[in-house]
Formats: sequence, structure tokens, C-alpha cells
Amino acid sequence: MLRNVEQAMWYINMAAIAVLFARLYAQGLVRAYPFLFAYLFADTLEQMVAAAFAEDRHLYAETYFVGQTVKVALGIFVILEVYQLALAQQPALARFSRRMVGYLFAVAIACGLVNLRLEFQGADRTRGALLVSFLRLERSADLFAFIALISITGFLLLFPVRVRRNVAIWLGGLLLYYFSRWTGLLLTNRFPHLAHELNVAMLAASLACWIGWSLMLNREGEKEIVVTGPFR
Repeated sequence: MLRNVEQAMWYINMAAIAVLFARLYAQGLVRAYPFLFAYLFADTLEQMVAAAFAEDRHLYAETYFVGQTVKVALGIFVILEVYQLALAQQPALARFSRRMVGYLFAVAIACGLVNLRLEFQGADRTRGALLVSFLRLERSADLFAFIALISITGFLLLFPVRVRRNVAIWLGGLLLYYFSRWTGLLLTNRFPHLAHELNVAMLAASLACWIGWSLMLNREGEKEIVVTGPFR
């Protein structure tokens, strides 16, 4: 029963992303957020290929490794893009913040890849052991992304900053998305017997992001300015 719910949520997510694509295109927002659009496209493509090879465990695993690697890389550029857009009124701070976040991500990914390489060279080279190591790397990237998003959100809440309404909506959705990904992968590692339940929870959180963005993002949001901070 739970696996049927998980599969249903999987397909519902794919449909929701397709609706979001259509919405972004219709509202002329694709060019405004190229890396976020690329991330959504990569996520959709991964899920479609995974669904096609769901019965072949080898191809399914290969699809997951490749797809998640691409998404981790694109996710870094999504965060940098959000920093640039959120701090558009403070260009010097935006450049410094993007540079520091880029360095932190580079160090985190490098350390994770070294650890993955060392573990793969060890005695246990089974696909299961590799998957555990890969999930640890993915979890670390999601955690760094969430910390970066918390940092920019904290700055916006502490200081009066003028940002486009669409950017604020993107930021809120990304916070939920990366928090759910990190906590879901962390709990899956601690409680593997709850993997299906946790996957359903992560799919529900991502679905909330797709639906929320589809409903709230529009062309007017690129012109409407909101002022953050306690003195707005």
C-alpha cells in the first residue's frame, strides 16, 4: 500500500513540475531564473528516466547516481543565483556573498568526493555501500544549501532590503525544499526501515513547492517590490 502511495506521489510530482514549466513559460519567467529552470528540468528528466527503468535495478541506480550528481551541481548555481537576485540592491555584498558561498560549496563537495573515493577503494565495494556514501555526499550538499539559504533569509529579516516579490517566493520555497531533502536523507540513514515513509514525506514537501510556485509566481511579481526587515 505504501509503495503505491509513493509511486503515486512520484507521478503527481512529475505532473506538478510540468504545470510549473508551463506556468513559467507562459509568464515569461524562464529567462529570469535560468539555473532554477535547469534544476527543475534535470529533476523531471531524472524522474522520467527512472520511471522508465524502474524494473531494472542496475539502470535505475545508474540513473539515480547521474541525476543526483547533476542536480547537486545545478543546486549550487541555484543558490548563487538566489544570492545575486536577493541582494541586487547591494551589488558589492552580493558579489562577496556569492564568492564565499561558492568557496564553501567547493570545499564541501571536494571533501565529500575524497571521502567517497576512499570508501570506494576500501574493502566493501558493493553497490549498497556506494549508495550509502553517495547519500552522505548528497546530504552534505543539501545541508550546505540550507545553511546558505538560512543565512540570506536572516540577512533579509534583519535589514530593510528591497527585493522582487518573485525572488522572495523562490527563496521561501527553496528553504522548504532543501530542509525536507536534508532531514529526509538524514532520517533515512538513521531509520532505514522507514525509507518509504520518509520518501513520501520528501515528495509531499517538493510537491508543495511546485504547487506554491505555480500559484504565486507571475509576471507582476517581477515588478512588485517588497521591503524586508523589521522596519519595513
